[in-house]
Amino acid sequence: MDVVSFPVQFGGAAGTLEKLGDKAGAVRAALAEHLGLADHPQWQSQRTTIADLAHILSLISGSLGKFGQDIALLAQAGNEIELSGGGSSSAMPHKLNPVAAEALVALARFNAVQLAGIHQSMVHEQERSGAAWTLEWMILPQMTIACGSSTRLL
Repeated sequence: MDVVSFPVQFGGAAGTLEKLGDKAGAVRAALAEHLGLADHPQWQSQRTTIADLAHILSLISGSLGKFGQDIALLAQAGNEIELSGGGSSSAMPHKLNPVAAEALVALARFNAVQLAGIHQSMVHEQERSGAAWTLEWMILPQMTIACGSSTRLL
């Protein structure tokens, strides 16, 4: 998948664009340009585009989760790092709990787990598995929200 832009999905009922004849490629390219998408041949049965996007979301949140884990570890003793915000500690009144850092770790782990579901959605019968597509759209929005939430916590 082109990281800069998303591919157009325009292939017709059978994915062949046969109704457009020799103009099929030009029509698809014009549509992609109009929508600001990358021009790629139909990919409805090639779900790697969706898996690649999910992978990128997991990598981003995972990288931010690493920061969160380091901050959480430094905050354990209460004097290694000075936090702003966070929750107070019931056991150590002078210490703040690294709530945002812990959330980064949880969001990273959440997206890592969701990758397995996206990979399951790649297994589908023929080209039109409603179950596989439904699974993608149950998981992908949640991964996007988790990744976006991670970027807001830093």
